[in-house]
Amino acid sequence: MIFYKVIFEGTKEDSSDSYSLTFKDIFSDNQIQLSSQFFTTLRVVSQKESNVVQFQNIKEVIKIGNQSNKIEINYYIAILYTYLNDGKKEGFLIGNVKKMGDMLIGEWPYNEENVSNSKDLYLQKLDLLANSSKFNNICVIYHLK
Repeated sequence: MIFYKVIFEGTKEDSSDSYSLTFKDIFSDNQIQLSSQFFTTLRVVSQKESNVVQFQNIKEVIKIGNQSNKIEINYYIAILYTYLNDGKKEGFLIGNVKKMGDMLIGEWPYNEENVSNSKDLYLQKLDLLANSSKFNNICVIYHLK
């Protein structure tokens, strides 16, 4: 099992230097490539709607666990969102994998009892995110430059 600990930059006024979320690997079971239009669509939606924000705040990503597959990742993008109907928070971690493009590599939150979701369910959630009508507070977080 592989986990990705994503460390975010804290604010200068804050006593903590950084915050983190841990995403469970889904790349090993489901290799899901994001369409090249996905982030363009989110960018357009963020210009029209206030519930989609984009910013740079990923300081570092640490890979934890059995790293049998040696995939090289150029950069990471975290997407966090809240369901409108029940207020449940979830997120995805996207990695730009060399020679493959943007791939869905992790999900948050997770617990050990969770059964792996199907590729179709992940694709359905990504499609809904691009439409954003079922979600609130969609954050697209890029690596700091």
